[in-house]
Amino acid sequence: MGKADGDSLNRGARTYLAHAVKAATHPVRRKILKCLKKGSQSTLDLEDELSESRYNLYHHLDVLAQAGLVKESSSKYGGKARHFSLKETKRPELAVLLLDQGDLEKDPKGRERLLDALEKLEGKPVPHRDKVVSAEIHLRYPWSK
Repeated sequence: MGKADGDSLNRGARTYLAHAVKAATHPVRRKILKCLKKGSQSTLDLEDELSESRYNLYHHLDVLAQAGLVKESSSKYGGKARHFSLKETKRPELAVLLLDQGDLEKDPKGRERLLDALEKLEGKPVPHRDKVVSAEIHLRYPWSK
C-alpha cells in the first residue's frame, strides 16, 4: 500500500504531528479541548467546569497552544483571566477526533456506523467491538509535509 505510516513525512513534520497528538490525548487536555468545542472560554470558566486548579489549567493550555491546537484571545471584559479558543485553520496539518464513552453512548447508531466503516476499511473485524469505550482518529492531509 505504499510507504509505512509516517515514512512520507520529514522528521520535523513527524515530530510536530507526534507532539500535537500527544498534546491532544492527555486526559486533562482532552477535557479542555472538549470544553473549547463549545466556544471561547476563560480560565475561570474552565476552572469551574473541570475542577482543575488554575495553575494546572495554565500548564495544559500552554502545552495545547505550543502544539498549535488552541489560541489565546484577548478578553472583551479585561481582568486577569485568560481566554482561549480552538485554533482553526483553513488547511490544518492534522485533525484529531476524540470520542469518549459519553460521545459514543449518545449516538449508538452512529457508534455502530463508525465501527462498521472501520471494519470495512481494515478488512477485518474490530476486536471486541462491543467493549469499545473511546475512539481516537488522526487525520493527516496531503499538504502536511
